[in-house]
Amino acid sequence: MNWQLNKIQYPVYNLGPGKRVGIWVQGCDLGCKGCLNQTLWSARGGRHIDVLELFNWLISLNDEFDGITVSGGEPFQQYEALMAFLHLVKKRTRYDVYCFTGYYLHELNELFPDKLFRRYIDFLVDGRYVAELHEDSNLKGSSNQTIYKFINGAPRVVEEPSPIQWSLKVSEDNRIYMAGIPKQRDLEKICSELALVGIKKEFR
Repeated sequence: MNWQLNKIQYPVYNLGPGKRVGIWVQGCDLGCKGCLNQTLWSARGGRHIDVLELFNWLISLNDEFDGITVSGGEPFQQYEALMAFLHLVKKRTRYDVYCFTGYYLHELNELFPDKLFRRYIDFLVDGRYVAELHEDSNLKGSSNQTIYKFINGAPRVVEEPSPIQWSLKVSEDNRIYMAGIPKQRDLEKICSELALVGIKKEFR
């Protein structure tokens, strides 16, 4: 089974506690105003990754990380691939799973009555991003969003479990990738300072 992904970033030291593998899904039709990841909206971008090959790569890291975070894009718009991957993770590893979604939990319950996701995801951050409610948080983009912990499939609202920070990675083609949710105006400040040394912002 193929999964349409935008990128895999490792290591990531936020979007959940400890040292993590970050997976960004390609494709989202929710269209939240002010979304920082609009380049992930198109379902035609990114690349196809075989779910089993991705899992085999994951376990080849030899337990050098603490958990997995899935974001996007919209992970639940590729539900079958998401569940197939997380099934392998939860059945064959002890890693915890964080997942970000633009859907609200009640919408997911209606869209996926099997509620399988509540068995495979440990922490879920739900809700549309609302620019007017932007929150200086590491896990929530806006204050209307909620962090849930699933215990035996039952959701419990929890407070943010990790500190505010970003993770940066420079790719082989000299692109800089950021994982994390910036505070208001932080991104503009960084772009202004980079522009002074001739580095221009370009989202891809």
